[in-house]
Amino acid sequence: MDIAGLLDVVESCAPWGLAEEWDNVGLIVGRRTREVTSVAVALDLRVAVIDVARAHGDQAILVHHPPIFPSVSSVSDAQPQSELILRAAELGIAVIAAHTNLDSAVGGLNDIMAELLGITDAQPLAPNVQHPGAGLGRVGNSREITLEGVFRRLNAALRGPITTTADTDQPVGRLACCTGSGASFIDVARDVDVDVYVTSDLKYHDADRAYGMTLVNIPHGQIEAYALARWVPTLALALSECGVVAHMSDVDTDPWQMPPPKML
Repeated sequence: MDIAGLLDVVESCAPWGLAEEWDNVGLIVGRRTREVTSVAVALDLRVAVIDVARAHGDQAILVHHPPIFPSVSSVSDAQPQSELILRAAELGIAVIAAHTNLDSAVGGLNDIMAELLGITDAQPLAPNVQHPGAGLGRVGNSREITLEGVFRRLNAALRGPITTTADTDQPVGRLACCTGSGASFIDVARDVDVDVYVTSDLKYHDADRAYGMTLVNIPHGQIEAYALARWVPTLALALSECGVVAHMSDVDTDPWQMPPPKML
């Protein structure tokens, strides 16, 4: 299979048309005619991700967070981010990004997050009108009676820290979630009568915007790495028919880490 074929398989799992207008998905680095037999999947493009992929014999890296946004204006060794792109190109390793399209896709990262949280009858919080069942975020009924049960589910999957605006005895009937930075959907979640909204990168005054709706703030990188690792088997199965292997990189790319106990 070549890279063009790999792009088609990724498209079948997470259609490029689901990406937000501001996003940058698809082939970021590489030639479409390059042959590929092994693909590494990582949350971010890092030096260690590239080096491990090279040692493993991977010809392509599929990342969730695109390494090129408008802030990258040149590809050189002048800046760390552009040097990563240059490094991958020099080594002949293709880089593909599946970002908000993978978040929105049916069976994508938001569906996996909803399953972790015990959301039943999950529907998109922000539906994509052109793709039924797809869209950003998920909302539905909760299998847990109180917020404590939701915390147990999160603690089983994430290192934390996990914070909330309510006591853990808070009852949970209707629950919503969004992978990544979901503060922009606080009003949407409140308007559909959600009791608890779980997302990442919440700010101090987001609690005021919630107007009594409970917020749960979780680490951005941890929840996406969790969901991405559980999505990889879907990609691997789709690629196996073409003799291509897909595997999750074992490099932790999250820039935010818990300090050692002696520092706490």
